[in-house]
Amino acid sequence: MKIVAFYGKATRLVKQAQFEELLDAVGAAWSGPVKAGFFFAKDLAERLRRDFPELAARYLKGDENVFGDILPSETDLLVCLGGDGTMLDTLPLVQDSGIPVLGINFGRLGFLNAINADRIQSLLQPGFIERFHKERRLLLEVGDFEFLSRDTITVPSQMPYALNEAAVVKSENESLVLLDVLVDGQFMNTYYGDGVLFSTPTGSTAYSLSCGGPILTPSADNILITPMASHTLTVRPLIIEGYQEITVKAKGTEHCRLLLDSKVYELAGPFSFKIRKAGFKFITVYPPERNFFDAIREKLMWGLDIRHRRQ
Repeated sequence: MKIVAFYGKATRLVKQAQFEELLDAVGAAWSGPVKAGFFFAKDLAERLRRDFPELAARYLKGDENVFGDILPSETDLLVCLGGDGTMLDTLPLVQDSGIPVLGINFGRLGFLNAINADRIQSLLQPGFIERFHKERRLLLEVGDFEFLSRDTITVPSQMPYALNEAAVVKSENESLVLLDVLVDGQFMNTYYGDGVLFSTPTGSTAYSLSCGGPILTPSADNILITPMASHTLTVRPLIIEGYQEITVKAKGTEHCRLLLDSKVYELAGPFSFKIRKAGFKFITVYPPERNFFDAIREKLMWGLDIRHRRQ
């Protein structure tokens, strides 16, 4: 028996026919007589019961196969319904378990998702999981906090990891933030502006891209440092090796925020902390037909010009 967990926040975007197609396809994900047992996140289970009672009658057995903040034990696959933000929110669920995540895009951009919802039937053929390939994506870990101020409100503890980026940004009441950044203990630069982004290759197409950072391929073993609205015009994004350790220091007393993907923590200077590559990776699965360069051409609309469309 294979255990499949379903998670999603964009449940209002899921149509019954698509949901049914997905459940049928995942049920036949493994070839041969292998069966799959389904578990549903609480909000998905509620949506099934409320809007799709026939599906609920088929797949839900009371609360026996409903989960909250912890995945069922021995989960073989997590299926994520939603957009990129929903995929980021699966990290606290899978943590360092090595459970692969299959993303079905019911959102808008869907950079991280394997397929769009309208391609469920064509791509999720019986035994598809054995054809799909795995991508292991670098994660950032934040730790070793030192505070000289008692004003700090929150710090990451249980899940100090980020799939896209860790960022230090000014608070609403501050005009600027002043940050010293060291790489492997050597002073690199002082950043003076709205903040600094520390991104993974996955995050290079997210917040960093909007701040002028370069795009890295998902398999790259690098960390990207991107200034945000820098008051030093010659400061540019910098790519360092994934094994290098970053130290961030704030010498002043200004308040700022630490962002780990969608999680927000309030900090007050003076403080310091370190950013390093995590000891495990986030695993996603994709169809063999998908490649990263196709994705960026489609999602970022590179070369979108009706005069030069490829036939």
